[in-house]
Amino acid sequence: MEIIIGENAGFCFGVKRAVDTAYDIIEKSKEKIYSIGPLIHNELVTSDLRNKGLIEINSYEDIITLKNKKVIIRTHGIEKEIYDILKSNNNEIIDLTCPFVSKIHSLVKEHSEKGYKIIVIGDKDHPEVKGIVSYAKSDIFVIINEDDIKELKINKDDKVFVIFQTTTNSKNAQKLVDILRELFYNIKLVNTICNATQNRQDEVKVLADACDVMLVIGSSNSSNTKKLYEIAKIYCKDTYFLASAEDAKALKIDKNCKVGVSAGASTPKYLIEEILKNVRNEF
Repeated sequence: MEIIIGENAGFCFGVKRAVDTAYDIIEKSKEKIYSIGPLIHNELVTSDLRNKGLIEINSYEDIITLKNKKVIIRTHGIEKEIYDILKSNNNEIIDLTCPFVSKIHSLVKEHSEKGYKIIVIGDKDHPEVKGIVSYAKSDIFVIINEDDIKELKINKDDKVFVIFQTTTNSKNAQKLVDILRELFYNIKLVNTICNATQNRQDEVKVLADACDVMLVIGSSNSSNTKKLYEIAKIYCKDTYFLASAEDAKALKIDKNCKVGVSAGASTPKYLIEEILKNVRNEF
């Protein structure tokens, strides 16, 4: 069996920075450390952080009562209102928002102040997108498919600013952009799909097309990993989504085939290695 691992598989810069910083802070701090929601979308990592003492805060009620504490902001960012509450309550904020996401916050604020109607191509229920939307001071819309475009309350000659969730499927995003350009005269667009996401998506296409089997590794709640799986499935029908080493035991792979491996931006290296060890042992 030949196993080819994508060069871009695993932690991206923003996730590695956040995880390394969180572990360092927990190890050195003598006080309780809090995070607003899970730091990243990988249960193995977030579970280990909780075991080491990181306290996740997920409810609005708990957030508004949090005062004079050390608080980590997750990689996906948080709503502006939540950030302002934390600040006004005299919390020490360690902002580990991915720099690509922070850039989108600034772009939305800037263009909404200039009177643009904002369109975000992404998942409205994803924490990153909820945070992005909160920085708008004018009308903002979130779309993910052609049906959503039909619901837009925007005039043909309105100023329109289009951005993407950082982990959006680039192929789907381009299709929606092409439709939007036909509908509106005055469109400004900034491609905010992060470099790591784009490189990983481009790489998985090539890998899936060249291999008999594709393994996509990551958590089921990871948006960018799900996108990788969807793309890989187009080019390789025998594509499997693996969230744990245990999942590898259920695989049925011909020992003579070529196996490609990709992993989401929040997938730790040790999980990739553990899964591949199981695959090699099983086949």
